[in-house]
Amino acid sequence: MKRTFISALTAALLCGCASYKPSFDAQNTPHISEAFGEAKNQSAIYRPVSWSELSGWKKDDHEEALKAFIKSCEAIGAKSLWAKSCAEAKDSGADDRVGARLFFETHFQPYEVIADGQSKKGLITGYYLPTLKGDTRKNGRYIYPIYKRPADLVTLNPKDFGLSSAKIIRGRLTKEGKIAPYYDRATIDSNASLLAGNELFWVDDPIGLFFMHIQGSGLIRLPNGETRLVGYAEQNGRSYYPIGLYLVQRGEIEREALSMQSIRAWLEANPRRTQETLHKNPSYIFFEEGNASAGAFGAQGTPLSPKRSIAVDPSFIPLGAPVFIKALDQRVDLSRLCVAQDTGGAIKGATRADFFWGEGFEAEERAGKMRLESAVWILLPK
Repeated sequence: MKRTFISALTAALLCGCASYKPSFDAQNTPHISEAFGEAKNQSAIYRPVSWSELSGWKKDDHEEALKAFIKSCEAIGAKSLWAKSCAEAKDSGADDRVGARLFFETHFQPYEVIADGQSKKGLITGYYLPTLKGDTRKNGRYIYPIYKRPADLVTLNPKDFGLSSAKIIRGRLTKEGKIAPYYDRATIDSNASLLAGNELFWVDDPIGLFFMHIQGSGLIRLPNGETRLVGYAEQNGRSYYPIGLYLVQRGEIEREALSMQSIRAWLEANPRRTQETLHKNPSYIFFEEGNASAGAFGAQGTPLSPKRSIAVDPSFIPLGAPVFIKALDQRVDLSRLCVAQDTGGAIKGATRADFFWGEGFEAEERAGKMRLESAVWILLPK
């Protein structure tokens, strides 16, 4: 799910996360800069470690992680850093846990990721693929639109104009030929004529639709039983504001009790304040239809693997890289090798990750409540 502002259910709903840019400890990690291109000389350190320092490494099912990595090789296999390891992954013939683990240990070097040059602790939250009931036309209960990218939405890359900023500018092309900020969520919701004709589907649940914007993609169950997939196409350029933070600051929900489930419960219990609250977040997502049988796709353009794909900040973790994550809460058994295949606007920082649970009720329950202090190691080819 290409999620430009998206997700990290609890954290995204609760906090705006500070942005960081990576730096490299040139003495210890001389080849890391190749993985990140121009992202150099900033705030994260990558310390080479032995495999024994990855607590829980040997207990993991590395075969599942290898399958996910091979999917990523469709996107990164032509890049010089990954070409050899991708070729070796496809030819490895590893079809069990031990063989897959030996593949990674033979061809990769693990690096401990230290955020901002000093903190080894990170945060892992969860996301999932939601299902909404909908129809291809507005009727009866289906009155809330899912929009495709509108024709008047333009994106500008400052680098195309010789500017150093890496942030894409999104705006609206006016009749006068000028670029203006694109409509915010409140304006779009309040004036259906602005985007008339851009409707992909209509759904019956405005709260579920809002959370689908956070997830970046979803399944639409039609009245005839057919299921259709929608995924991220573009965003309106407005900064994301977490409604969870708004509700906590107003004393509506205790910070310790904040989750997707508690936010939904509050919204459903306060229908007269629902729209006002949702409009606190001016960011808005536009979708495109995909292949439902293929499942959700990440920002990398490859299919996401439940419980093996994570969203990361690509300024620190290159898409396609294997990443070992471990929960620091001793009550939670989460030590596993994942693959960085997605991004999210709330996923900022070197040790920040969003864990993809898949689809279904259990995935929704686990994702909505997931908020774990963690440690992160990135695996790069030797």
